[in-house]
Amino acid sequence: MSKIPTFSLLAMLFSGELLAQTQEPAQLNCRIEPSVTVEMSSAVEGVISEVLVDKNDVVKKGDVLARLDAGLESATAELRRVQSELTSDVQAQQLALEFSERSLTRVKDLYDKKAASFSELDKLKTEHAIAQQQLQQAIDRKRQAELEYKRALADLQRRTLVSPIDGVVVERLKEPGEHIDFEPVLKLAKLDPLRVEVYAPASLYGKVKPGIKATVIPELGGDSRSYAAEVTLVDQVIDGPSNTFGIRLAFPNPGNRLPSGLKCRVTFEGVTLNLLDPRVLP
Repeated sequence: MSKIPTFSLLAMLFSGELLAQTQEPAQLNCRIEPSVTVEMSSAVEGVISEVLVDKNDVVKKGDVLARLDAGLESATAELRRVQSELTSDVQAQQLALEFSERSLTRVKDLYDKKAASFSELDKLKTEHAIAQQQLQQAIDRKRQAELEYKRALADLQRRTLVSPIDGVVVERLKEPGEHIDFEPVLKLAKLDPLRVEVYAPASLYGKVKPGIKATVIPELGGDSRSYAAEVTLVDQVIDGPSNTFGIRLAFPNPGNRLPSGLKCRVTFEGVTLNLLDPRVLP
């Protein structure tokens, strides 16, 4: 835009023509970024046994991406599984309790007929109570074995790295055979939706609000296609030195057709810039 002579500016100001010529849609520079970036690491230290993905691979939430060596943990889980499935102890104690109940019933009948002493009856009552306790202990041991099996499985699963998002592999940081101690193994990025970061002049504060529609034009060679976006976040604090505040937008990116990291331009629906502001004068 060419400069307007000062005299002409004053004349236009009094004539009401300046307002129409000093307002234009607020077009700001921006950058397109992934909506989520994750550096995946293991919950435990160990040696990587395999990495199942490479850079640029598309992954889905729940996909297994890498595993740590887990030979000992796998054997422990198998042992706990067998222990949790054993029923012989419970069955033996159940038989002992049933035998005790039959014996107690016979002695009660004899005692009622004055054919058995009280000491015999008391002994069998005690044995019956002990048999009940032993059966309960066997049931408790089986339940404990089942819980130990679940714990062994959980420990084994901690050595498996599972994708927490739908996205792409940005970087492969470790290889099989390397020892890790909570360091990242893979870097993932979610590209649908994409996030747009903008720094706007303070003069626009209060005009741009969450939910406002916007148009994003990526700087991608000769491609001038635009994308409909929506403001998702507006900073509540203005940066003093730069007199700007941050705005975040998002727009869908099905099929990851648009890469992240691009520079872009954005205009907000119904929001204009004042060209008399020294920051936007040519």
